[in-house]
Amino acid sequence: MKFNQVPAILGLATAAIAPAIIVHSAPASAATFRLFSGVTSVFLDLPTLETVGLSLTGASDTVDPVSSDFLVGFPITPATTFTFSFDSGSGFAPVSGTIEHSGSVTFNNALTLGNFSIGFDPARAVGDASGFFVRDTITLGAILFDLATPSSLTFADDNLAVQGNLLVSPELAGVLGNSGLAGATIGVASVNGEAVPEPATIMGVLAAGGFLAASRRRALKK
Repeated sequence: MKFNQVPAILGLATAAIAPAIIVHSAPASAATFRLFSGVTSVFLDLPTLETVGLSLTGASDTVDPVSSDFLVGFPITPATTFTFSFDSGSGFAPVSGTIEHSGSVTFNNALTLGNFSIGFDPARAVGDASGFFVRDTITLGAILFDLATPSSLTFADDNLAVQGNLLVSPELAGVLGNSGLAGATIGVASVNGEAVPEPATIMGVLAAGGFLAASRRRALKK
């Protein structure tokens, strides 16, 4: 585990940035996909957390992160319902649902947070926040972090990779009794998952293939 790599992670080049997140309705031509497996890797700025009284003392049911640049990995579970649209011309757009995880971390040998749920709310896309948020579902039931506008976002060969800074949410700042912390960068998260086309998309592809085949047959008969 590497606890002091914020400068390295935050200094990542943005050359890999894919089409930007679109928070409006996706074009009708965009295909829709559902995320069904993967891992969300997290780096936390532990020294900063300690300044507000939170000392990481344990982790449970976690997995290896996507790389050694991250502290811990949380597996994406089958309870995930997150769908998104993607079009090579207009990019990536959240559609509905959440990304569900197992695994937890414990602070001060007393406060356990985990089974995190990542959702999207366009109303939270204020300032640096993208609208994605991370909610604890074990203890507080509160939104802990907002995800900043991604520093990198790619979707290729059915693999989605989204990485961005974790910002302290107003809700967590309130729990900590320090409203001034809201919006502060506290770490980095990287969602790396596999997606499958939604049934409507598959049927659309099959229908298009059938139309093309029928057109070819008609052309051959002429």
